[in-house]
Amino acid sequence: MKVGLRLHSIGGEPGQAEGGSSAGSGWHRLTVLAFVVLILAAAFVYIAPSLPGAKWLWGLFGQPGTTYSTSTQGEGTNSARTLVVYSPVIGNGSTNIAYPPSYNAVAIYALGLINQDRAKYGLNPVILSTSESGQQHVDSMLAYGYFSHYDTQGYKPYMRYTLLGGSGAVFENVAYVYYPDLHFTSASKVEDSVKSMEYAMMYNDSACCSNGHRVNILSPLHNKVSIGIAYNGTTLFFDEDFENYYVDMTDTVSNSFNVTMQGGVLGFGVSSSQAYVAFDNTPAPETSTELNNGPREYDPGLIVGVVVPQGSSNQFSGISVQATEWQFTSTKMYVSFSLADFVSRHGPGIYTIYLLTGSGIYSAITSYSVFIG
Repeated sequence: MKVGLRLHSIGGEPGQAEGGSSAGSGWHRLTVLAFVVLILAAAFVYIAPSLPGAKWLWGLFGQPGTTYSTSTQGEGTNSARTLVVYSPVIGNGSTNIAYPPSYNAVAIYALGLINQDRAKYGLNPVILSTSESGQQHVDSMLAYGYFSHYDTQGYKPYMRYTLLGGSGAVFENVAYVYYPDLHFTSASKVEDSVKSMEYAMMYNDSACCSNGHRVNILSPLHNKVSIGIAYNGTTLFFDEDFENYYVDMTDTVSNSFNVTMQGGVLGFGVSSSQAYVAFDNTPAPETSTELNNGPREYDPGLIVGVVVPQGSSNQFSGISVQATEWQFTSTKMYVSFSLADFVSRHGPGIYTIYLLTGSGIYSAITSYSVFIG
């Protein structure tokens, strides 16, 4: 079988295809026997200070949920704005998630391939996540005919992960394979294509993406993966949403933008002494054509500040906030702080909180997004 490989990179590398035509509206027009396409998910653009059935997306942008209002002064403005914390939903009031009949067998097969690759480098295996973020995204891509880390609502992977109840930190790999003729007629053929995509991400990743997919697969901190598989007769989409899941966390955001993150530490010896706060502009709806024209890569948002325990110092040049409470033991986490300074300076948008166990985004154990509009 002749397989054409096309990879996309992040972090300063050009996001151009290496051979072949662009993905998206063009993927169903490809004339080669098969194209395997991969997008780098976890090789984020590192920013100071460390420079580190089917589920479908119906509709374009989620409806606001319970709102809390407060008045705040936007930077560069002379009049106060009323901003609210809200909970947009994926898909006009509902998230209809189903799985192809072969899902269980193929997901277990894919998990085995991932863990074989990890075992070669002495890494602990990952287990299947209960998050449906991977399945949601592949079914959206299949339904709407696009290929991107973004979706038709303009959401990035960590935004979808939060909206779907994820409480760890997520790092996404996605890929698809296309055949011009009817091909996916059995689970074994689906598994063969999943195997080819996993192999490409591990061993054919350097030319395109500086081994970013491979780095994601082999991250020592990953302990779970949400696997998504969606296909029709000619096209198969594959998603690996790797998770750093170390805290059984619940979270609240008050009407004055006070954030509380608490839960039980899951016995893995992790600890944290700072959090990055990243900012994204409010996502805008995107058509399939826009998504296929890119950019398909994603970053963790613009790192605009840090949160540290009381009495701590740091060298970050942006906003620095001391937490009102910061408890992190071998069994319990309780972190509370205010986003008000961030909201006052940057205004409405998505604020994502990366609770770090090390010095960069890859060490995050949360990628919790707060939607303010």
